[in-house]
Amino acid sequence: MSSSAPYGDPATRERILRAAWELIEERGADVRLVDVAARARVSRQALYLHFGNRSGLLIALVEFIDETLGLQEMVAHVFAAPTGAEMLERTMELYVRMAPRIDRVAQVLEAAQQEDRALAAAWRNRMANRQAVHRAIVQRVHDEGQLADAWTVDAAAHLFYAITMPGVWRELTKELGWTSDDYRRHITRLLERALLEEGSNG
Repeated sequence: MSSSAPYGDPATRERILRAAWELIEERGADVRLVDVAARARVSRQALYLHFGNRSGLLIALVEFIDETLGLQEMVAHVFAAPTGAEMLERTMELYVRMAPRIDRVAQVLEAAQQEDRALAAAWRNRMANRQAVHRAIVQRVHDEGQLADAWTVDAAAHLFYAITMPGVWRELTKELGWTSDDYRRHITRLLERALLEEGSNG
């Protein structure tokens, strides 16, 4: 059973997803389906009927988190920016808001994709969508004449995508002591100075 064809009571489904989210935040990858079922106060059979297996639950959880945190609205805010340079700044603000709230789940997905074909496909699809957003932003910067001469749209989009990957945020904030505001300011400044024509970022 996949997340595209949800089974049963929506309230029960949401309770299972919230339980999974809470447990991953608490324990990381060590969460078992029996633990999720117990936290959600449902049987293991009910959990399997709703999600099929662990990968089905994790894929549905990512979709649930995006919806709960309002990712679609935040992306719409990015694309409503008056300039490409402002889109870049708004994207960094989005990452600062999202990264701390999804990082434990992202770590579980990153690890699990090595062993689960369905999760790997879901993760790569998510990353492809993310790349498409970055390319659209860089394309707008280019169309406005603000992309620095040294860059092609593809190369600039690849850099933007790679430097804002979850692992970079995690290393800088969890291991090297940056605050979220440090991350936003420093990475934004780095991208602006690398990618934009001098003077285009105000």
